[in-house]
Amino acid sequence: METWFGARRRDASPLSRALTGRRALALGALALALAACNEGTGAADDEQPIQTSLTIDPLAFLGDVRCSNEPGAIRSYVATLTDESAAGGPFTLASSPPIPCSSRVSFTYVVAGHEYTARIDGYEQYAEELTPVGDETSGSRHMLLDGAPVAPRWTWGCPGPDAADGADKLVAATGVNVVVQGCDPLTGPIDPASAAIVIDPASALGALRCEGDDGAIASFDVVPQDGALAPVLGVGCPPAEPVVYDLGVDPGRAYFFRLEAKDAAGDLLFGASCFAAASEGVTVTATCDALSATGALEIDLDALLAEADLACGAAASTYTATVPPPEGDQPGAEDLQVGPVPCGDRALLSALAPGAYEATVEVRDARGASALSATCRGEVRPGATTRAACSRLP
Repeated sequence: METWFGARRRDASPLSRALTGRRALALGALALALAACNEGTGAADDEQPIQTSLTIDPLAFLGDVRCSNEPGAIRSYVATLTDESAAGGPFTLASSPPIPCSSRVSFTYVVAGHEYTARIDGYEQYAEELTPVGDETSGSRHMLLDGAPVAPRWTWGCPGPDAADGADKLVAATGVNVVVQGCDPLTGPIDPASAAIVIDPASALGALRCEGDDGAIASFDVVPQDGALAPVLGVGCPPAEPVVYDLGVDPGRAYFFRLEAKDAAGDLLFGASCFAAASEGVTVTATCDALSATGALEIDLDALLAEADLACGAAASTYTATVPPPEGDQPGAEDLQVGPVPCGDRALLSALAPGAYEATVEVRDARGASALSATCRGEVRPGATTRAACSRLP
């Protein structure tokens, strides 16, 4: 996008805080120009030649949403244009930086005759409190607040989803500044008393890379352990946006998610666990472990001992677990043995390649004599700890 930054902002409201120094230079690199909504005194805009451009005016989308300093009001927005006439299919342009809700934003690098649609994300935070994911010149639509992803409270589409065919089309024209019209809410406002969880799969990549960056990962699946939350499958790598759970999240509860990374064929390559503690009125960001190609098998004998009417002590003092390598492993691979493990403790066999495992468990009494034998089976998945199911041997 070409740049013309510095369109005169006349009598901007208190929300339109000054953008200076490094940030002003960064905004200039995004081919955007800000112009205040308010009328006032000063040099007329018609002194400058009119460029081919599309302009977002907050009056086109705010409706009943207040733009003010009051609690619960909108304070900033991010605008994103999509070129619906681009060769090869719709193409999304770099998003605007965060814009004060009292100001317009203009996209100048548009093609005359092309049709565009716009998406508006509205935030309760001030524009200078938000930073695009990546950096100030990344053109990302997704925002960070104090370094953590934050979800918009409002979203609008221009033209709206219910617009009649041909109505309010946004078509760029040579030498004309086309002001966007016909915006409608895409979602209702999020209840500020509700809880929301944001999951950014890219935070788990570590040294791994997406397919587009010469890596192997093509997509992510986010699978909540709580059945009340729906899984989100096929999230691109890198994600176009974080995964947000804002419905069905109970404040004060802890939530766990499984993150799976897959290749272009849909085969599972890596996995990780993510955790978040929901809080009323707060959008929290889940913490994810680094993606891993290996998993772990956990052995817990409590239920098996209770079934055999054994208690830890003289009758059951320690146990060992022996795990042969999975089928298809390299010939000559040695068995993995853990123990002796004190009775009552859980044995963890880590860094296992994905596959089905069967462990042989031997429980011994305080004198070292065999008290119980069992087999424990489990399917190990990347980045996960599998609790083995144990059954007593005759």
